[in-house]
Amino acid sequence: MDVWKGDRLNRIECALENIHEEGERALITARKNIYYLSGFMPTATSFLILEDEPVLLVSEMDRESAMAKSRVDVRTFKRIRDVRESFDLSGVLVEPATPVGLLERLGIGGDFRVMDPVSDIRMVKDREELKRMEEALRIAENSFKKLEFKGTEIEIAARLDYTMRLAGSEGVSFDTIVASSERSSIPHAVPTANTTGSPVLIDWGAVREGYHSDTTRTIVEGEGEHEVLEIVLEAKRAGVKALKPGARACDVDSAVRGVIGEYGYADNFIHSTGHGVGLDVHEKPSLAAGDETVLRKGMVLTVEPGIYIPGEFGVRVEDMVVVGDGVMNRLPDALS
Repeated sequence: MDVWKGDRLNRIECALENIHEEGERALITARKNIYYLSGFMPTATSFLILEDEPVLLVSEMDRESAMAKSRVDVRTFKRIRDVRESFDLSGVLVEPATPVGLLERLGIGGDFRVMDPVSDIRMVKDREELKRMEEALRIAENSFKKLEFKGTEIEIAARLDYTMRLAGSEGVSFDTIVASSERSSIPHAVPTANTTGSPVLIDWGAVREGYHSDTTRTIVEGEGEHEVLEIVLEAKRAGVKALKPGARACDVDSAVRGVIGEYGYADNFIHSTGHGVGLDVHEKPSLAAGDETVLRKGMVLTVEPGIYIPGEFGVRVEDMVVVGDGVMNRLPDALS
């Protein structure tokens, strides 16, 4: 299936092709999937009935915005019962994360099948999506360049978030991570009131028109920290080199782990090598041992090797990479 297409109507065609292999219609309730297919991001409970003539059902609160932005037919409903009474949803295909309680309120009961017709399509980004992600990344990187890395972890994280907002970010991709000294060995550390010391690990991202960025840099000073950083950078280069069309996601993970293992730090790399990025900051595929997804041109993934020495320090470097087109980031790898 060719999913490298420029507009959302073609995205719908791809989703319909997936659906027609399993049934006649699907009920899309995930906000970001509705946005991906229709062009409108709901603020309240909404339903995209995906069939040959798709219909987007929104509340009165969303009607005006949906009418202006949606590329499919828009109708409004006041109560869930209105949807149940207006559409035949027997045997409908539903997304895996659809709440059971919502299905019951729609009167579907047990008469449905679970299918995910959208996530595989979302893995490959079209030109419009890449542009938005590039904008998010530029906001994130330019904001980072303006920072002074002084004060507490909380203060640095707050300044970075605020600077990204001023630069046009719709929010943050996730809670910004700032971890210093021995706390840098905690991959998902929550910023504290501790005054920063070396190294300082920062993991952050901006959002532009719904699309995310995700970057990590580690500022090091000590000789031992520099040595570990060089190993991490070598591993990252191996991962970027392996990230090409036709390779498997797990092969990229193996390439990165191979480098880190050669230096005796295999047990200190405790998370996956990377993940897809898009409307969610973590999307399919995962650069991990068990993921055999074949990579395709236009996928956007992170490559983020890390070495974490408990009680001492940790180092991680993360870039975003477009399969078939290379690294998106412009920030230097090593900062001091």
